[in-house]
Amino acid sequence: MDIPFAYRSGYDRARALDPDLAARYIEHTVVGDPAADAVIEALAPFDQPQVSRFIQAGMEQDAKTLRDAPQPLRDFFNRIEAPPAWFDPASVHAGCRAFHDYSDLFIPAFFVVTLQNAATLISKAFYTTGRVTTEHGLRRIRQNVQHFIEIMLPGALDRQGDGWKLSVRIRLVHAQVRRLIRVSGAWDETVYGAPLSAAHMGIASANFSATMLRQAERLGARLDAEARASFMQIWRYASWLVGTPEALLFEGDETATAELYRIGSVCEPPPNEEAAVIASALLNALPLIAGITDPAAQRSMIAHAHRVCRALLGNELADRLGYPRQRTAGLLAWLRCKRRVYRGLHRLSPETARKWRGNNFVFLLGASMLEDLSYRLPDRLKATEASPW
Repeated sequence: MDIPFAYRSGYDRARALDPDLAARYIEHTVVGDPAADAVIEALAPFDQPQVSRFIQAGMEQDAKTLRDAPQPLRDFFNRIEAPPAWFDPASVHAGCRAFHDYSDLFIPAFFVVTLQNAATLISKAFYTTGRVTTEHGLRRIRQNVQHFIEIMLPGALDRQGDGWKLSVRIRLVHAQVRRLIRVSGAWDETVYGAPLSAAHMGIASANFSATMLRQAERLGARLDAEARASFMQIWRYASWLVGTPEALLFEGDETATAELYRIGSVCEPPPNEEAAVIASALLNALPLIAGITDPAAQRSMIAHAHRVCRALLGNELADRLGYPRQRTAGLLAWLRCKRRVYRGLHRLSPETARKWRGNNFVFLLGASMLEDLSYRLPDRLKATEASPW
């Protein structure tokens, strides 16, 4: 096996823990997304409006327009037109309910697992584009939040659902970014493997499913076996749409998926300055997403976010990401106690509790919605040079 140089030390450590899974992860570090990459290569000769038109035709099942599209694009949509045999649309209901019951906990858990993704070489790809660290970063982060919220809505993963379309859009954006990075010569694949590799899709999928469940639980969520299994199936299908190989989806099994994150994170090189810059940009964007303009309130929110993230990430990873040292003893217990108070409020005054939960969810929708979200793809590697997309 030809192991990228950056992974060799980590692979030796991971192999001592689980040799088969470590080998599976490393094998996928040199693989991109062959089907989506073929689409992007076929679309390369077309200008951006035509590319957007073809992709929209695929999303909207516009057979007439698709007849003029390159064959790889038509093949791509044909392959994903129907869900895999293992996906049961009815299986998502319990997971959707759990998300809405605990949306105030799942959103911070979402940001924490996004930071865990940033601790891998995923951060190097996004640092290279400047998409998160420049003035375009807020839009990028809001797109991610929007995707998460959309796939947790009932029916969102149906063929014409927004969750389905946003998932496929992300897959094509990743393929385009991968192509732009390769064309730029700014990435040495003998050192780092493929940019936004299949392995990175796998570890991100593991974080957004199994790891997020566990982080939400640490914040106070109480999830039964049905809700957990349903949540895992939602992300299994969404991850399949995003391009994660079946070999890294583990049939949606929570324990096996969590193990992928554990072994994959050992394989990954330690977070460097690029990861720290991405992690800082993510938390500094929180007040802007929340619409907070008062400088003192912004500082207070960021300080609290740093403290919660340190408690959930652990001191070692928080230190590597450059987060300020803070005492976190008792913080998670206090947050869980706060959630128990809410549950008590729900029993005493269901209407007040529903209003509280509803206000939280309305805020999330308002913070994440992008009215001009389109099917345009980035046409330049650097975010500051690219046309709006």
